[in-house]
Amino acid sequence: MTLRQRFLPLQPEFDRFLFATVGDEIEGTPLSVISALARLGLDPWQEAGRLSSMSRHEAVEQLARLIAEVPGGSRQRQDACKIAGGLVGLLPTREAGRSAPQIQIRPHFSRLNWPNSAQLWAVIFVLATAVVVCAIFHGTLPFGIGSP
Repeated sequence: MTLRQRFLPLQPEFDRFLFATVGDEIEGTPLSVISALARLGLDPWQEAGRLSSMSRHEAVEQLARLIAEVPGGSRQRQDACKIAGGLVGLLPTREAGRSAPQIQIRPHFSRLNWPNSAQLWAVIFVLATAVVVCAIFHGTLPFGIGSP
């Protein structure tokens, strides 16, 4: 019996790579490649595909850079290169003639997103309406409005 398409794993050729251990976290908990890539805000399967399309040397360099950037980790570049060298061997062979673009790591919490002006005015309107409604129910308006 075969699994339906929605229950099949995402690109199973990357499973050995994605579920391999990068190293240990605090208190000895293992950190997998899939978790490390997700912490960097990257799609693990896309990144595995990108790395597998590179030459071994390029893939080791890129993966070492990513491993060194994992939040909460304190791996030196040299250690990251050793780890990456072992992990890249778990990737499927690259497709000939395909080059992979460089990626830019973007932390999810890098800056505060301010609301646009329409949202800001909508919030101000709702708050002002709430103040007026409360004042009507309590019989007084704020700031002396409507008082003799």
